[in-house]
Amino acid sequence: AWLILRGLETLPIRMKAHEDNARAVTAFLETHPRVRRVYWPGAASHPQHELAVRQMRNFSGMVSFVPDDGPTLARQFADRLKVVAYAVSLGKTRSLLFYIPTDNLIASSFRLGGEDAAAYRDIAGDGVFRLSVGIENADDIIADLEQALG
Repeated sequence: AWLILRGLETLPIRMKAHEDNARAVTAFLETHPRVRRVYWPGAASHPQHELAVRQMRNFSGMVSFVPDDGPTLARQFADRLKVVAYAVSLGKTRSLLFYIPTDNLIASSFRLGGEDAAAYRDIAGDGVFRLSVGIENADDIIADLEQALG
């Protein structure tokens, strides 16, 4: 319990760093030619941005994006990333990225069928990257993503 209490002392500063970095990473990803869509509630382009503005004081560091060729890019990221860890996890101070195939999301998370599954597939393509943006230097995160996307 004392570790939790100690961590709470820096929580506002860390959450601001997550949000600031997610804003910078989102701006980068939205202009990259290999990225079709980016989802971060703090971005004006997010379909529910206005709702997020009303409900949230901090938009967090969770960013999702849909690439042009997810399976190929997933392998590329796993091989090339240096600053961002290619790992399944959330909530660390370090940036973490993982690819989730759409079929897996439809079957396990949403249990969609028929038209609902087709509509989700239209949005998510063949899969989605989940990026938990950490508190490293934003320029370092972006440079790592850029070299791995190349």
